Amino acid sequence: MQLVEKQATYGNLEPQRRTGIILLAVGILLTIGAIFMNRLLRAEVGSSTLVTSLGPLITIAGVILIGEGLLVLRLKKGRRLTAWSLALPAVLLVLMIIIFPMFFAMSLSFLHWDLTIPTKSFIGLQNYITALTTPRVWGALRNSAVIAAGAVALEFVLGVSLALLLTDQFPGRSLIVSIVIIPLMMAPVVVGETWRMLWDTRFGAVNHLLTLITGQMVQLSWLSVPRLAIPAIIITDVWQWTPFVFLIALAGLLSVDIELYEAAAIDGASKWKMLWLITLPVIRPVLLVAFLFRLVDGLKLFDIVYALTYGGPGYSTETYPFYLFQQGFAFGRFGYTAAASYIFLFLVLFIVFQFVRRIGEV
Repeated sequence: MQLVEKQATYGNLEPQRRTGIILLAVGILLTIGAIFMNRLLRAEVGSSTLVTSLGPLITIAGVILIGEGLLVLRLKKGRRLTAWSLALPAVLLVLMIIIFPMFFAMSLSFLHWDLTIPTKSFIGLQNYITALTTPRVWGALRNSAVIAAGAVALEFVLGVSLALLLTDQFPGRSLIVSIVIIPLMMAPVVVGETWRMLWDTRFGAVNHLLTLITGQMVQLSWLSVPRLAIPAIIITDVWQWTPFVFLIALAGLLSVDIELYEAAAIDGASKWKMLWLITLPVIRPVLLVAFLFRLVDGLKLFDIVYALTYGGPGYSTETYPFYLFQQGFAFGRFGYTAAASYIFLFLVLFIVFQFVRRIGEV
């Protein structure tokens, strides 16, 4: 029996070794080719940016294939180790595009790096102190919190209500659901540009609709008055993301056991009591997950603000992500922006941790 197992193991190693050699050879060829291409492009004055950027990408691909090939060649346990080798590119990709940039940004947060100054100097926690003592930072945090709270609250009221209305089967239900989720499939910038025209003072459809309802000429400057600009952003965000809450709530409602309602009906429970005592408690974990996703997305709101108001008038609609965009890309304060970004990251992580712990208790 042991002899048969050993023969099977050696039989599996041969194609495994062949795969490792192929991966190693392809990786070495890609790496050598990228090195020669980079040297040729350095001597080529008129080389395009696209062609120049291919060199590092090919080098990274070659290194990944070399690492995977070496790992496959060293495998001795068959499928389990082969699975680890196949997961290696994904692990390296995560390290390159997530872990490394995070540590790099953290290192930047301790430097005084400004595009107007040719040198970089270590200043410790000064960037963090500056960010925490800047009134504009707290104003941006307040705007983000107000917009996120208002938008998420309305999205849940509307989304859950729509899900309750569309739970039962009836003619045309599939068409209605398809129409409802259309805003969810649109890019946020497209939504922002569309609603910027709808909010227009003279020619916007919103003022025209209010004129028809009230019977009087309405010309509200929705995007130019601070007390109207934030509600306009909230309504725009609600229009786009209510279908997200609707879909999650609908999936939760369809998973509720029908026998619970039948037992409650026998006991004489009304529809209202069934909603509060059966439906909402059963789908509560699903709604908490949806609430967490939408709250984090609401705090990160950038696209709609960029398209509608660009943070104006003044700083009245400037959200925290838009503030980071201005400081980093418009003013070139890379060290300060990195520190302010980590303050926001720690705040969001604290909120996520509290919600995850609450979801685990449900």
